[in-house]
Amino acid sequence: MPCIIRRIAGDRYADAIELASGVWTLREQVEALDSWLRSNRGRIDASSKWVADIGFCVRKDAGGGGPVISKDLMTMCLEVNLEIYLSEYPGEA
Repeated sequence: MPCIIRRIAGDRYADAIELASGVWTLREQVEALDSWLRSNRGRIDASSKWVADIGFCVRKDAGGGGPVISKDLMTMCLEVNLEIYLSEYPGEA
């Protein structure tokens, strides 16, 4: 599942942007979101509510650790009124 950025309007979600299509690993999803926000956050209307839904499966060889959600990423999300949802799916990446 890709990372999907959705606009929230009342109780409805509207898909707006798809990142990392077909990628199921958490690290790559977080990195794609970070990279996209660094270059494109001006495309998001901060007066609206937004969510980045990151869908992932556990890595087959997972033994701990994972991506860092840095202060820079958190700051960029706050600037554009964007929350991050982590959606874990069954299976392995």
